[in-house]
Amino acid sequence: MQLEYKKLWNRDFILLVFGQTVSIFGNMILSFVLPLYILDISGSASLFGLVMALPYISLIMMSPVGGIIADRLRKQRIMFWLDLSTTLIILLYIAINGLFASAVAIVIVKLMALNAIQGLYMPAVQSSVPVLVPSDKLVPANAVVTMVNTFSSMAGMAIAGILYASFGLFPILAVSVICFAITAVMDLLIRIPYTKQSTHENLVQLVKNDIILSVRYIVKEKPSLAKTAIIIFLVQVSILPLLIVGIPVLITQNLELGMDLVGISQSIMMAGGFVGAIIASTFGAKLTIKNTYLLLLIGSIAIIPAGIVFLFETTPFTSYIIITAASALTLGVIQIAGIQIMAFVQGVTPTELTGKVMSLLVILPFVANGLGSLIYGVLFEHFEKQPWVVVFVTVIVSVIVAVNTGKIYAKTSEDEKIV
Repeated sequence: MQLEYKKLWNRDFILLVFGQTVSIFGNMILSFVLPLYILDISGSASLFGLVMALPYISLIMMSPVGGIIADRLRKQRIMFWLDLSTTLIILLYIAINGLFASAVAIVIVKLMALNAIQGLYMPAVQSSVPVLVPSDKLVPANAVVTMVNTFSSMAGMAIAGILYASFGLFPILAVSVICFAITAVMDLLIRIPYTKQSTHENLVQLVKNDIILSVRYIVKEKPSLAKTAIIIFLVQVSILPLLIVGIPVLITQNLELGMDLVGISQSIMMAGGFVGAIIASTFGAKLTIKNTYLLLLIGSIAIIPAGIVFLFETTPFTSYIIITAASALTLGVIQIAGIQIMAFVQGVTPTELTGKVMSLLVILPFVANGLGSLIYGVLFEHFEKQPWVVVFVTVIVSVIVAVNTGKIYAKTSEDEKIV
């Protein structure tokens, strides 16, 4: 099926965006609540970090496979079967929940199963964007996808925090099942251009050859992608785990506030990311990969107030407001940089390699997030009385990353500019 799209808001892109909105909402309320459930019943920051980190293993393992099948099979069918599988897994979790003594073990298994599916799912979605919109609309298209993902995450966190604080875990599971069932139906309606790639290799040889082909393209043919991969890893292992793991710990343990305020804080933080996506969409044509370092530098400095509040006498709620505002600003700026990077990668990668290249680059954030979650869980437990130490060390590391990003992209050739 060959389709040519002349405008951004075409039928199939709208269906993809709508499906993503519902799917991300369902995924976020689960991914947000289950680790917080462990933090709530255990009170351990390091165990919270462990539960956040281990599920990344399955996602990392499945992402390369997801990239390969995204380039070789019909993407809408991949998304349908994965959304259906997610629905069935959540129903199974509801059925067996309470039959096992170890809540930590069953939550980890559940999250690992969901993340394995996400590892297969994300390359299909990401590689669909370049074939559903005109080539000159990649930055706005990615900004739109980022905005709806951020909005869904924001709404999911807020609603999940309120539902969990008021009614417990079951309503979260029920809403999530409904969301994934709706998304599965939406998947059947999307038309995504598909070109069959012939092969006479077995599955193992196919995976091996496709990964080698993708790595060769990233390292040899487009070395700027290899540099981008390094930047992605360093950002994801430094400042983002601070927002994901550190902020809930600071609010619940250092400020001794409730889980509902964690949900509101994370939603406001996501609102900052939403605003960042709007800015990227509005000024997409003026953004180049070379100015990414400025955004990373601003994002690094913006989180400083989250550490300063613990050096002075401030009320818990005042500190909460300052931490939340700093987190929102940080994520908003980092979001703009992330959209630049995503459009850059898609713009310099051939269509037949997009899924495979994206899957390899997607692995890095998850490796970094898993590692960062473990590190920050341990750090916040070790520096429980001096959380500002962790914040300030993160700022220093992030500033170093931003400065070196500027040096790396200063050598990027003009033909790789985002347009």
